Amino acid sequence: MRARACIKCKEYMIIHAANPSNRIKIEFFERKHHLHTLITVNLEEIIDQYQIIKNNGSKEPSNETSNS
Repeated sequence: MRARACIKCKEYMIIHAANPSNRIKIEFFERKHHLHTLITVNLEEIIDQYQIIKNNGSKEPSNETSNS
């Protein structure tokens, strides 16, 4: 599973390629962090160090990725 992550804020959002509404959320995430360094990574690389941003924009602990 892939994620879009902000290195400065230590936040990420999971990428669901087949979901058009997720693309809108990713674009919002990118606009919010446009002056920061953004990366696309495998989720396993950052899950313990970054905080997930759920599709509704709220922050959740990283162990709750199963519902995304």
